[in-house]
Amino acid sequence: MNCIDLDPLIYPYLDGELDETERRHLEGHVAACVGCRGRLSREAAFQGALRRSAQLRTRAPAPEALRAMLRAGIRRESRRVQMLSWARWGSLALAAAAAGVVYLEQRPGHREQLLEDAALRYQRRLPYELTTASRADVERWFGDQMSTRVALPHVPGATIAGARLSNLREHEAAYVVYQLPSQQRGEDRRLGLFVVEDAEREIPSVAAWPQVGVRNVRGVSIASWRSGGLVYELVSDMDEADLRRTLREIDPTAPAPPPPEAVPSPRQRPMLPIPPRNPTLELIPAGFQN
Repeated sequence: MNCIDLDPLIYPYLDGELDETERRHLEGHVAACVGCRGRLSREAAFQGALRRSAQLRTRAPAPEALRAMLRAGIRRESRRVQMLSWARWGSLALAAAAAGVVYLEQRPGHREQLLEDAALRYQRRLPYELTTASRADVERWFGDQMSTRVALPHVPGATIAGARLSNLREHEAAYVVYQLPSQQRGEDRRLGLFVVEDAEREIPSVAAWPQVGVRNVRGVSIASWRSGGLVYELVSDMDEADLRRTLREIDPTAPAPPPPEAVPSPRQRPMLPIPPRNPTLELIPAGFQN
């Protein structure tokens, strides 16, 4: 592993999502590389501050000034990481040119990085933090964990297998897995949905629903759309035609059904209190009277 390989693995490592082999390779490189060790330490501190801020927001709304400062910090860090990566790639290009090799590869853009990250996390089958829950329960759970309300689309015939907090690069994301029964014999189809807050439209090339773009990344299909200040990335092992057929049945605006109301128990008539004994009112048989 080298410094460039480390880039897409920092956030999965901090979230505990790498397998044993990947984690061992990353930690071996960081132990020998002072620059990457310092960067990993800064990223861990930054992510810890964001998570502590999210916990505070569940108790009381954060001031708008604080939220603006955090968003600006994320943007600055994202630009710093991108410029650093460009510099590394540029150094490789110069070295290749000096050796007489034509260097054609370019650093992927921000949009491509997000899609690659979504594909990798989908293929890793991330563990769930919430399982066997209804859509309404999952929305409430994300509402307690994140600074924005996450509206989940209704997928007819599908059940929610689980949910967790995740990341797509520097963006905090809600991650939900739907299980869709297969039309043929075999395993159910798995749909992984990442939902990212993007009220300021920092993520490019994503149109508003119902204009959905579908791309193939790392052997999976990813459908992308925007709705209500959120960006949705729906990942599946279906081919593009099957995924588009599924998308035609999805309703992103359908409200989650309310939880079932408890059935009230039959109303019982209250028992009347027993009055205290009053000797003056008691009847005494005549044979026992003096």
